[in-house]
Amino acid sequence: MTQSRDEVLRRLVREGVLTAAQALAVHQALDEAERPARARWAEVAGYVGGALLLVGAVSLAGTSWPVLSTAARVLILLSATVALLAAGLLLAGRGVRLRAGERRRAWREGVERAGPVRRRTGGVALALASATGALAAAELSAAVTGTRLLAAAVTGLVLAAAGYVALPGGPCAVAAAGFAALTAEAVAGELSGYDSMAVGLTLVGTGVAWTALVRAGVIRQRRLGLGLGAAVALFGAQHGLGTGADLAWSYVTTTAVAVACLVLYRWERAWVLLVAGVAGLTLAVPEAVWDWTDGAVGGSIALMIAGLVLVASSVLGLRLHRASRPDRSP
Repeated sequence: MTQSRDEVLRRLVREGVLTAAQALAVHQALDEAERPARARWAEVAGYVGGALLLVGAVSLAGTSWPVLSTAARVLILLSATVALLAAGLLLAGRGVRLRAGERRRAWREGVERAGPVRRRTGGVALALASATGALAAAELSAAVTGTRLLAAAVTGLVLAAAGYVALPGGPCAVAAAGFAALTAEAVAGELSGYDSMAVGLTLVGTGVAWTALVRAGVIRQRRLGLGLGAAVALFGAQHGLGTGADLAWSYVTTTAVAVACLVLYRWERAWVLLVAGVAGLTLAVPEAVWDWTDGAVGGSIALMIAGLVLVASSVLGLRLHRASRPDRSP
């Protein structure tokens, strides 16, 4: 009698030919190869369902949300969060039917148990769950303490981080970076009375810490992770603009972040670091000139300066890119 695929994989695991993790990977790869069309339609359906859920939530917020009680709002948001978490975890956990002990071993080995399609759709579901969970925490906190931001940020960060641990991928990485920045802003704001410099420098530190996690391998999406870290740091450096505060720290910090990105590119050949470095210098130099001349530089001259800095930064970026290429000479 012909054995099924699951039976063969279980036998190979028992005989020690494959580990439980390898058996899961083989099963998922075969699934993706045998049913590509159905997988694509399932992925599209998942995205459409998530979009419909989001549109429905926005429509509800625009029409009925103000008249709902706090308990009703929290219940709706928690229900959406639970549904999204369940969908994401089910997508992450599907695979070959192994015994419980084998599943635990596979999990401990850090196997990406979902195939590419399930990983994407499951990651989107878990990332959306962190957003709805944050909104639920904001509503509850507003009713109890009168504040929203800190509770929402911490809840979203916890859910996004847990989602990334369960199913590492881009959507949860983006959500975790966003909520990490929001948490840093909320904590620094509460402690400093929302002083722009304190909040901005805390965000810069958050971007640096996130970049360190990427380099340490905690965040697996290397280019995306480096881009997120650079974006958070640049956002923090520019945080004081438009607040009426002293701008010197802002453009000095922006320059430091930009230079750090260009220096880091020597070791991490990720184009996002070049983009961040060029963007940072393009922002910082015109701001410095504007501040030093007390706003005497006109808009046209400021644009020319920005263009000149952009060209110079691009040339520098290209030189760094060429210098970082491995020597291919014999």
